[in-house]
Amino acid sequence: MKKSCKAQQVFGMSFGVIFSIIIIIFILVVAGIAVNHFLGLKKCTQIGLFLEDLEKNINKAWNSQSSSFEFSSTLPGNLDYICFANLSDVPKGVYSKEIYSDISLYAGADANLFFYPRENACNMPYINIKHIDIKKITKESNPYCVAVEKGKVAIKIDKGFNDALVNLV
Repeated sequence: MKKSCKAQQVFGMSFGVIFSIIIIIFILVVAGIAVNHFLGLKKCTQIGLFLEDLEKNINKAWNSQSSSFEFSSTLPGNLDYICFANLSDVPKGVYSKEIYSDISLYAGADANLFFYPRENACNMPYINIKHIDIKKITKESNPYCVAVEKGKVAIKIDKGFNDALVNLV
């Protein structure tokens, strides 16, 4: 007389097959979590590379006698704007209500560049860019925002012959 296992009676499969299926499901779940984590790192890396390239190009313009060129870069698609703001000045312009009220939390910080929405900025919602004329940049609109369209952003970097700091247009 042949003895049968209870698991085989219910599922019609041996313990080894059931265990293998559970292991495969576990591996697929862990692989999905790992892929999702690395995609998140890609977004944060793009922001870091953007900041590094922007600062390098601003320093290049600042060190020259005069300069005018367009800086283009890529950013994660979940960012809508890159904003330059003078938080010690009054808000004015198109973005003064929605964006200024959101970034005004950092009024005490030494910051002039902000990512919007700040929740999507990988814990880097603001940074201080040196050698830019923030008063001139925010003269008409404070904050001065540049749209991120399909992950692409373009900023004109300009420094006149008699200018001490770089202007962003």
